[in-house]
Amino acid sequence: MFWGFCEALDLVAEYKKALPVDTPLPETLDILLFGSGDPRHILSIASQLYLHPQLKVNVYLAEGCIELLARHMVLLAIAFENSQLLSVRGKTHLFMDLFGNNLIRPFSSAYLCSKATELTNIITDAEYGQRQAPMFVYDALRYKERDQLESVFRFWTNSPNHVFNIARYWEDRLRTQLGVRYDHRHGAFDWDLQMRLRENGAKQVCPQEYKHWRETGVAFTFPEYEQTDPNKTFAVGLVRNGNAFLHRGSVGDNMTGPFISFGQKCPEERLTRSKHGVNDFRSTDVTERNVLQMMYEIQERKPYCFDPKDIHQFGAHQLDAGKNLNKDLVRAEPIDSVRYDRPLEGCENLRIHFLSVEDVLRVHELDRFRNKFDIVFVAGNYLNLVKDGFERNWKEGCVICFETRQLTVFSKEELKEHCETIKALAKKRSLEAVTNFSINKHHSALFYKHKTDRQ
Repeated sequence: MFWGFCEALDLVAEYKKALPVDTPLPETLDILLFGSGDPRHILSIASQLYLHPQLKVNVYLAEGCIELLARHMVLLAIAFENSQLLSVRGKTHLFMDLFGNNLIRPFSSAYLCSKATELTNIITDAEYGQRQAPMFVYDALRYKERDQLESVFRFWTNSPNHVFNIARYWEDRLRTQLGVRYDHRHGAFDWDLQMRLRENGAKQVCPQEYKHWRETGVAFTFPEYEQTDPNKTFAVGLVRNGNAFLHRGSVGDNMTGPFISFGQKCPEERLTRSKHGVNDFRSTDVTERNVLQMMYEIQERKPYCFDPKDIHQFGAHQLDAGKNLNKDLVRAEPIDSVRYDRPLEGCENLRIHFLSVEDVLRVHELDRFRNKFDIVFVAGNYLNLVKDGFERNWKEGCVICFETRQLTVFSKEELKEHCETIKALAKKRSLEAVTNFSINKHHSALFYKHKTDRQ
């Protein structure tokens, strides 16, 4: 929940790789993201659409939680925000803050508060929504789900009745999870990092950033910023109680972290170098570089040229940040800020369709999706929801991507069992492997192609 466990994938490029040589892309591609958890794939696709000006892409987003749909909306809104309101660097750090930090900067909190009001107007007024955010299509949402989204956005605005003390929730959950090991938690954190996460392939994650995240829930830190305000996009299970809200506290992953989506690989090999196990760049720094590229290419619609001055380099540095968590006082007063109510920019050939939460359990039986999708992404924890009949939604030649649990803290036995489950499912549905399994390499995602009797 809240983020995925494979790298951001340009699924259009992956689809093109699976086509016969010199075969052009179709005019329209329909993509189903089945439980992706975050918008990493959408951003990766959107950043490269300037290479395919004639291509129209429809992304169908299926999530099992209404708060996740709201979170998708605000994170995508950052990427497509008006360039006069936010610079590329401003978008990058704002996105990282809301994406991976329990506690965020006052600026990020002010943006969230302002954008929540704007998203409320978008979701409740169809004409206004079409004008302000034409890429968002929410026709499939039921009226009760739109009401729930409105409640989520209302909770994101600051008010004495909208308190979300995530710092205390995080500590309470950590104490419950570790039990008697809590007093020796740093050793437990180090074991999870060295013997599980890095051993499984996530070598870019540095000890100082991982331990800091496990302790505080703040993953991405920079010396010039101080995170003090609760990140309300992590609230789930919201129930309206008059002017106040009830919620489930802190849920979701608190062992692997948000470092996988954007922080493992990049085109510049020197950013992933290490010496004696110490990285030159943190996963946070690589995330900054990759998100910066996506934000630049979405806004400017041209290739990004890397400049080392654009990013930080704190691979071996211990940053003194986030140790003072105020667990008793949470900001509740409104924050004055710029109103982020200009129409979203860019990607006229991209549409993001938000599916009903109920569709997650019955997508395999909906007639409107019959023979619909060119590309399907299945998240690791949604694999058991791929029921008989799911394949009827796939077009001939559909590319199916299964997320593995490789870049997580699961044991090797659990990773192997999960991959075997994927392979058995693929065999049962007569899928043709696109991923080269003959290479002695672990994969964070496995690609298959849907075969039919005509092939």
